[in-house]
Amino acid sequence: MLFIVPGRPVPKKRPRLGYRGRRVYYTPEETKAYEQHVGWVARPKFERPFEGPVIVRLRFFVAAKGRARGDLDNYTKAVLDSVTGIAFRDDSQVVKIEAELFECPSSLERVEVEIEQRAEAEEAS
Repeated sequence: MLFIVPGRPVPKKRPRLGYRGRRVYYTPEETKAYEQHVGWVARPKFERPFEGPVIVRLRFFVAAKGRARGDLDNYTKAVLDSVTGIAFRDDSQVVKIEAELFECPSSLERVEVEIEQRAEAEEAS
């Protein structure tokens, strides 16, 4: 299943610590908004989450001019967290990840996401 998430990719940011009586960790708003955006793009592509092992291929296109780029692993984590429960039930099902980061003009920023169920023949080898 291939889908494209338009717009600037957002790397997963560390949870922040807040105080309201007790210590509370919360996800930064920018991260939360981006994960919801990715989820809305992905949702129509999947009738139900895949069962069993899956392979994920990600291509991140990010404009680098004047912006700090995130780490590839943080971009990847943001997308995986976004599609958990939509493309697959749990991220422990992901048995292979291929991820690449490319520079591009800001008008072409996007993430190309491909998620497929791992073939049984591949599992056995």
